[in-house]
Amino acid sequence: MEMRNLVKEKIAEKGYAIGAFVASSSSLNTEILGVNGFDFAMIDFEHAQTSLETALDMVRAAELYGTAPYARVYNPEDGPMMGRMLDIGLHGLMIPMVNTKAQAEFVIQNTKMPPIGIRGKGIGRGPLWGAYENYNNGEVDEKSMVIVQCETPEAVENVEDIVSVEGIDCVYIGRLDLAHAMGVEDPSTSPELEDNIQKVLKACKEAGVIPGIFTANAQDAINRIEQGFQFVTVLNDLAFFRQATKTRIDDVRKGVEGDQYQVDDAVFLK
Repeated sequence: MEMRNLVKEKIAEKGYAIGAFVASSSSLNTEILGVNGFDFAMIDFEHAQTSLETALDMVRAAELYGTAPYARVYNPEDGPMMGRMLDIGLHGLMIPMVNTKAQAEFVIQNTKMPPIGIRGKGIGRGPLWGAYENYNNGEVDEKSMVIVQCETPEAVENVEDIVSVEGIDCVYIGRLDLAHAMGVEDPSTSPELEDNIQKVLKACKEAGVIPGIFTANAQDAINRIEQGFQFVTVLNDLAFFRQATKTRIDDVRKGVEGDQYQVDDAVFLK
């Protein structure tokens, strides 16, 4: 019995891995990502109402089709919670708002087992209730991924120190939060934001750390992969569903009713 790092395998094969955030707490949506060939599914705890029990089913759903299940935690300061989340069999964690080297070291301390960190050994689904003997003997430290988010100017300033922390596998740029923290209104047109993105990309490449980023659409994802980003999310399932359903209903109404349609007493122009 062996644990595989599916994302690192995909990056070694193709140079990049493509995934999506699952904010719906839906195992069915997670399974659909697998059916469609996504490399990883990022189960969101930070901005969603997902429980560990629900996430357990989502992990199983991802694994059915060889899609790596990850989770973004909701509290970057809750170390024991990180270990508890890994215990359900996640292939790795994303930690938001990691701004300093000390915070990155805290993450490693709580996601790695001794002698690297202090994560306790457990008999959960991750180690298959004891059947996966090497899980608690260091294999999980080697095969699971630790991803820290760069979302503030402070994190950009400290990125070289952050990537120097042993055990950090990936630095993922939360572009919208970074733009907000910088006071940027339109992330797509800000040279200052792009300069910071490129600074993080350069630091990752020089340190041998995987650079990751959220992308707004297919062309954006293509551009970022061509720049050298290797861990790329291309959608959030709920946002994607909202956009797709709006496009569908608008197209139908436009075709039937012309240039405007009415809902109750309100008239909407196309």
